[in-house]
Amino acid sequence: MRRIIGLLGVVLLITAVAAAWSPAGAQFGALKDKLKKVEKIGKEVGDPFDKSKDASDKSPAKTEEESAEKSADESAEKPAAAAKGGTATSEDMTLYTKYDFVPGDKVIFLDDLAKEEVGEFPSRWGLNNGVFEVAKQGGRNWILCTDEGSVFPMVPKGELPLKYTIELDTYAKGGDAKGHWFSIQWVNDQGQEIGNFTLRDNESTNLRIQSKDLASKSLATPLTGGVHTMRVMATKTSVKCYVDNERVANVPAVEGFKPAGYRIFMDIWRNPQDDPDNPALFGTLRYAEGGKTLRQQLDEAGRIVTHGILFDSGSDKIKAESNKTLADIGGLLTEDAALRVSIEGHTDSDGADAANLTLAQTRAKAVKDYLVATFKIDVARLEAKGWGEGKPIDTNDTPEGKANNRRVELVKL
Repeated sequence: MRRIIGLLGVVLLITAVAAAWSPAGAQFGALKDKLKKVEKIGKEVGDPFDKSKDASDKSPAKTEEESAEKSADESAEKPAAAAKGGTATSEDMTLYTKYDFVPGDKVIFLDDLAKEEVGEFPSRWGLNNGVFEVAKQGGRNWILCTDEGSVFPMVPKGELPLKYTIELDTYAKGGDAKGHWFSIQWVNDQGQEIGNFTLRDNESTNLRIQSKDLASKSLATPLTGGVHTMRVMATKTSVKCYVDNERVANVPAVEGFKPAGYRIFMDIWRNPQDDPDNPALFGTLRYAEGGKTLRQQLDEAGRIVTHGILFDSGSDKIKAESNKTLADIGGLLTEDAALRVSIEGHTDSDGADAANLTLAQTRAKAVKDYLVATFKIDVARLEAKGWGEGKPIDTNDTPEGKANNRRVELVKL
C-alpha cells in the first residue's frame, strides 16, 4: 500500500503519531469507523507459505521456556563455544556463534494471542490507528493488519527500564513476494515517535533514533517464507537490534533518548483485497526487563536464575538460540575451577504435575550434558535435578508470571 498511496501513507503515519495512546473508547470507535470503510479479509487466513522453506529461526518470543540471565550489556564479543552440528541434547548452534542476544529475565508483557477470538481486536492491545484483528494461520493466532497503522501492548506507562528486551514474531510470504514493513517504534510520554527499528521488504533494516539514521543494513539473505523474529536489546550503554540470528545494529546509547513506551507499526505492501495471499501478520510479543550478571547473582544470592536456555514445548532438546547464555555459563565455570553447581529445571503449572517434573529433570540433565560435552566441565562439579512446578517465583495466573516460572537455575553447592 505504501507504494500505491504514497502521500496518503505519510498522512496516516502522522495521524498514528498524533493519536498514540488515545483513550480506549476513541480507539475502538476509530476501529469501528475503519471497519465500515475497509473490506475485511476472511477470518481464517489461508496458508500460502511453503513450510519446507520456513526460516531456520522459528522460536522467537516463545510462550514456553524463554529465558535470560545475563546482563545485556556484558561483552558479547568473547568467543562462544557452539555445538557444531548439534548434539544429542542440543540443536546445531553453528549459526549462533556470533549471536549475543539474551532475553530479559523478568517478563513484563507476554502475549501469544492463543486465547484471543479470531476476527476480534486483540484484547491486550491498544489501538492508535489502522485496522487490526486476530487471524489464524499455520495453526496459531496472529494480529492481521488490513489498513496500515499501529497498536501498542497494554503495559504500565513510564520510562522503559535501563535494560530491556523486545521480541516480536513476524511472518513473511517469501519467494518473489514483496514484504511488508514491520516497525518497533519508541515513543515519548506524549505518544510521539522518537525512534524506530524497521524491517523492510524482507531484506533490509534501519535503526533511527531522534531523527538520525544510526544503522542501515541489508540482511545476509532475504527472508524465506515463514516465521521470523525482530529483537531489540537495550542497555544503558547500547542499543542492539536483530533479525533472527543476525545482528543488524549495535549503536551506543543516545544521549537524551528516554522512551516512555513503544508500539508496533505496520506499513502494508498492498491493499489486502489486491493481494489476498500475502497477509500482513505479526504475532507473539515478549517484553522483559534485564537483570544482574551471572557473577552478581551468584555472589549475592548463591544462585543464577536463567531464562535464556530455550526448549520447544514438551521437548528437552536445547534450542540454538540458547548459545549465548550457555557460553556465558560455560565461561563462568571455566574461569572458576572450584565452582560446583546444581542445575535445576522449573516449569509453570500448566499440564500434569508428574509430566512437568519429568520434563524439568530431563531438561536439567540436557544442560548438564551440554556443559560437560562442550566446555569440558568436570562432571563431578555438576548436579542436575528437576522441580517441575513445585518452586514458582511468580504467579501462575498470568502469561507473564508463567514465563517467569519457566526457568533454569544454577545453585551454588
